[in-house]
Amino acid sequence: MNENDIIELSNDIVESLTKLSLGFEPGIFSGKIVKSLPDHPKLAEITELYREYLLSFKGSFSTTEQTKSLSDFRFKLVELYNTESPN
Repeated sequence: MNENDIIELSNDIVESLTKLSLGFEPGIFSGKIVKSLPDHPKLAEITELYREYLLSFKGSFSTTEQTKSLSDFRFKLVELYNTESPN
């Protein structure tokens, strides 16, 4: 996976988490990610990672450290999503 693929997939995961947490119910025409998340074996870890990221987010990316934390979050999120079973 290249960097753009990771960005796109992580954006789709976050968008799907947001939809699901606001009561969206996936249907036949919903995307693969939003349909797969409710039964994903790593859902608890994915939501916890997102929660921790949001709690540490300061509202902008004015330092390289803040930008790196976003990149790290994206990589970890995609890694968890692509894991089929718990460790």
